[in-house]
Amino acid sequence: MMQNNKNTMPVDDLSFASRMEVYFNGGARRFIFYFAALFTGICIFAFPLGKLIMLSLDSELYSFIPLIFATSAYLLVTERKEIFDKPVFSPVYGALFLVLSLAAGAGGLANAVSLSPNDYLCVMAFSFWLYVVGSFMLCFGVNIFMKALFPLGLLLFTVPFPDLILGRMVDFLQVASCDVTGWIFNALGFFPLREGFSFRFPEVSIEVAKQCSGIRSSTALVILSLLCGDLFLRSCISRILLVICSVFIAIFKNGVRIVVLTLGSIYVDPRILSSDLHRKGGIPIFIMAFAMLTSVVLIMRKLERLRKTS
Repeated sequence: MMQNNKNTMPVDDLSFASRMEVYFNGGARRFIFYFAALFTGICIFAFPLGKLIMLSLDSELYSFIPLIFATSAYLLVTERKEIFDKPVFSPVYGALFLVLSLAAGAGGLANAVSLSPNDYLCVMAFSFWLYVVGSFMLCFGVNIFMKALFPLGLLLFTVPFPDLILGRMVDFLQVASCDVTGWIFNALGFFPLREGFSFRFPEVSIEVAKQCSGIRSSTALVILSLLCGDLFLRSCISRILLVICSVFIAIFKNGVRIVVLTLGSIYVDPRILSSDLHRKGGIPIFIMAFAMLTSVVLIMRKLERLRKTS
């Protein structure tokens, strides 16, 4: 006698998502499908991705882009047991992001002539990020995406800043760095005549130009603060405060660098301001800033432990 199993549903009665879930019941198949979708996306966006890699090689500001790809992949691999727990097929949300990706890419291609090269690359890189997220949701579901939110969100730093936002960031850092430079000079007992972004000493005059804003090192410090917050802090408030602190540290670092170069040109060698030390000598100052950021992380970790035990 045949028994009717109520828990068994005919394949024809399964929804599309359920059918896919049955097919992708094996984890290997799911990952193969995802990597196939990812490879398809790389082929679709091959031209802008090639330009993005070239930009990372030619521009000091975006030299960190390959490291962002590598870091995101590393976090996904090392945290795979916690992230890829009970994946499900999510066609609705995945398809939504894929449609947004293709729409953004089509919009970028349609307006390529009117957009600046940087803005065009920004649109296309963001479109590729939407494709990566859409493929991820499609294969693993929303819950898994939320667990992988930081590694996938970190990929947003592979998107070049739009011209408007980049200009505002540089202006902010230029003004803030100039103010901090003046405060440091005054704290050290030097009172130069300030005219806008210029400081006039009897021996030398300097200008805090846009190139002195430190946008590259400031961006690097913000990325490092996000990584440190994800690795070492548990509270969202602590992580946000760490990012804010990294901005203040970056501005202070810029001021210290300007002061050191200026005083060095006055008391050591006037050629310092036109030497490679001026253009490429920011590594020791950046190490100082990273040490300050590390100190803030250690303090915040200790405060979190105190709050947990109290």
